[in-house]
Order: sequence, then structure tokens, then C-alpha cells
Amino acid sequence: MNKLIHIKGDLIKLAQQGEFDVIVQGCNCFNTMGSGLAKQIKAEIPEAYQVDQETEAGDVNKLGNYTIADIQVGASGFTVVNAYTQYDFNKTGETVDHFEYSSFEVILRKLEIRAGSCRFGFPLIGMGLAGGDKVRIMTLLEAFAVRVNAQGGSVTLVEFA
Repeated sequence: MNKLIHIKGDLIKLAQQGEFDVIVQGCNCFNTMGSGLAKQIKAEIPEAYQVDQETEAGDVNKLGNYTIADIQVGASGFTVVNAYTQYDFNKTGETVDHFEYSSFEVILRKLEIRAGSCRFGFPLIGMGLAGGDKVRIMTLLEAFAVRVNAQGGSVTLVEFA
């Protein structure tokens, strides 16, 4: 049974409204956050950008790891996970798959162990500038959602609207 919830909306706004305990964004290893959701996070949640800046730009060893920023919103808050899911990204005109599926799977396992009972929010992670295969990524997210649901948590895929 598929436990992955799929909605349309603004991942950041939903987190700020208390819908998620953890939001996860895919990052490359070059500390840029220059487009897409990363650019929005950089502008609206500078703490997440700052923890990314504290890592070494271009370090391939970041793959399969993540940085976190705990964000307070009123009396509650949420955590932003900068998941290093790709080394590089597509430049204008390129259509290369840069998404590191094994790195993403390791990150999901770590998050499951660390925070399996949380409410997770994901964007269409890896399916934009990373050039990732939607079917492969969705399969990993669906398996993660089943495991998290078994621990009392939830996983929601938020398609920007």
C-alpha cells in the first residue's frame, strides 16, 4: 500500500504553518542554492543556506550526507534538511542525470533512523536540475514513506503550485 501523500502547494509556507516537522531539499555539492526551491530556501530561510555554506564547496564526500537547520516559527518550528543528493547539476541545455540514487537512499535511511516518527515534506526532489529519473526517485520515496508510516510519521510530496 502506498503511504506517500501527494499534494500541491508551497513546501516552505506549509512548513511555516506547522504542517511538517522536517522538510528535505536536494542539494548539489557546490554550495550554490541558486535556482528552484533551493533559491527560495536561501531567500526565505537563510539559516539553511548558512549551514550549507559551512561545508566545503565541491567536496564529493558530502554525497549521502546532509546538513540541518532548525527553524523557529512562533512557539513551534521545523527542520530543514539540505540533502546532498547530487554532485553537480544541469547547466543550460544539458539533460544529464546527476542524481545520486544510492546517496539519496542512504540519506533516507539516516532520516528514518533519526526522525522516523516525524511529518516529512519533500519537493519533487531530484526531478528538476538534477535530471533524475522520476520513477526511480518515486520508488525510493514510496518505500521511505511506508517505513516512516510504520513508526507513526508521514511523508508528503509537495508539488509547487
